[in-house]
Amino acid sequence: MPMHAPPLRLAHCLLLPAGCKAILWDMDGVLIDSLGLDIRICNQLVAERFGEEIQIPEEFIRSIFALHPPAFWQRIFRHLDEQFQVTCDAADQERILATYEEQRVGTAFEVLPGIAAILAEARAAGLALAVVSNNLTRDVHTILQRSGLHAAFDLIVGNDIEGFRKKPAPDCYLHAARQLGVAPEACVVVEDSLLGLEAGFRAGCHAIAVATGGTDAEILSESGMASQVYTAFTPQRVEFLPGALRDKRIVTPNDFVSHMVEHIAWRLGMGIHLDWNNDQWPELGRMLGEALGAMPRHQERAAALGMIDDGSAEILLDFSSPYPGAELIHGRNLDMEWFLGLRCEQAASGRPLWDLLTGIAQGMKAAIRVHPCSAEDPHHAWEGIFRTLGIALGRVVDPLALPRAPPPPPAPPHAGRLRIEEKSLVRCRALRVTAESALTVTVDFSRQIPNRFVFDVADSIRVGSLPDLLQPLADEAGFSLQVECRALALSSSHVVLEDTGLLLGRALLEILMLRMEETGVNGAGGSVRHPDDLTAAPVRVGVSVEGRKFLSIVPLNDSRENLRKRFLVGQDVLHGIRSEDLDDFLDGLAGGMAASLVVHLPEIPEPDTGWPLIFRHLGMALQETFAINPARKGMPPGVKATLL
Repeated sequence: MPMHAPPLRLAHCLLLPAGCKAILWDMDGVLIDSLGLDIRICNQLVAERFGEEIQIPEEFIRSIFALHPPAFWQRIFRHLDEQFQVTCDAADQERILATYEEQRVGTAFEVLPGIAAILAEARAAGLALAVVSNNLTRDVHTILQRSGLHAAFDLIVGNDIEGFRKKPAPDCYLHAARQLGVAPEACVVVEDSLLGLEAGFRAGCHAIAVATGGTDAEILSESGMASQVYTAFTPQRVEFLPGALRDKRIVTPNDFVSHMVEHIAWRLGMGIHLDWNNDQWPELGRMLGEALGAMPRHQERAAALGMIDDGSAEILLDFSSPYPGAELIHGRNLDMEWFLGLRCEQAASGRPLWDLLTGIAQGMKAAIRVHPCSAEDPHHAWEGIFRTLGIALGRVVDPLALPRAPPPPPAPPHAGRLRIEEKSLVRCRALRVTAESALTVTVDFSRQIPNRFVFDVADSIRVGSLPDLLQPLADEAGFSLQVECRALALSSSHVVLEDTGLLLGRALLEILMLRMEETGVNGAGGSVRHPDDLTAAPVRVGVSVEGRKFLSIVPLNDSRENLRKRFLVGQDVLHGIRSEDLDDFLDGLAGGMAASLVVHLPEIPEPDTGWPLIFRHLGMALQETFAINPARKGMPPGVKATLL
């Protein structure tokens, strides 16, 4: 199928490649919501036979959802035997299977969102439609009739055709293509499981996956068999809202992509409502670009420099160029292939972000020339790029010519603000609540409270073994530490770690300033204590509370490029925590303390060894920083009294 031509968009829900002549649909979990029945009825039938105390986990039912009914129940019987040591004889098994199939064919299943509209537009576009299911043909006919979908299809293919192998073999899809008179490569297969996806892929069809059945989008994407992965067949749409900056709702399958779109809207001073249901990032970019390109402009060209933390970029935006598209330029200080290959939160690499940017340029019919200038950390680098694009667009678009959206309700009092709820010479409790998270940090130099670490966060957040790093830091520093983070609506690991460091730093700063005035305190410290430390210590850390933030990790005998590639970026530390997120924790700590924080590395260590050492030596440096020093009592805090 020629993929260079524009795709066919059905009901603003489904993108089909140009040249598509037929759609071959799986049934369960794609057309109809039968998973809910399976979860309910399976446990009901098991409870009737073995008692209410035996329950089959929903995750297990999801994992076998794609199997045809006899194989599905054989897996359940095996699970019951292995996990609960209960067995069914052959008669019981036949009875349970018969009851299950009777309930299935007797149910009028709910049609999944978007399906009816997609089928209607596909029919209007002249596409052939078939259902290819891992169920008996007669049962498929009955279920589709009860669900009101039967009349939409030209062909029904079940798993009981003589001589044909069941999914994941390609037989059923090849048969459907032959019956419709369409070459497999001109067919789109829509599946919700790895089993069915493999069947369509092996048949040579254009395979599309949708995560409305038993398998989530990430697993479907990682299979490598799907050319597109959808979260659902919900409508794709975007609306920018001038004058309603806080009114944002951005839904895509990838939270980091969503965050990049948010940066554009934020710099434009606009709210945004975006619903995007698949991983075709160039197409998302085109839709965004079309909306941006339709806005009134007061000039055709603009340049901008933008940044966030250690990520900065320069962009030239040109609506007058005859060559719309995105161009990536770079100097000698950045290996672009390495940069584009780096993971960024939920994005496995930077390539989806570049695809998004390219699509935006094409949708706007403008040229975007992008120069990433600083890329110490990939997610800050990409944030810098998209923020800079928003700045450049803000210089081109005429906001006064746009109709103003009604403002959203006012934010709750104190939303997003940091509050100090308790402070003394030995203890401080700091709290920060936003629309997405609630974080509390308590530092206690009297050690009357126990260490406690609670991270109640979304599955996509990689906290890993952060408590295993925080505890030795606190032990060496001489305080006990409690951290409680609840961020189920947030999907950004680096934000969780950076905010934790920030709030810890602020709690420490409050104690430090009281001690400066009332008892005197060192205000600076390091982990170098003895002459041997200068030659034997694999890590050396220094802290100085100066009234301003500074962080540097210095390779003493190697290049910064090697430090980035081997230690700071792209490494998994202690069961999955990201090295770049640990760097953000240190950056947040330095910011919260208004301190300079320097790490010296004589040699670049292995990440699993080096990062725990950094946290331990940081604790040693903090211990000296907070040590009472009467000679410094009353000394103005911070360089030039900047902490006053």
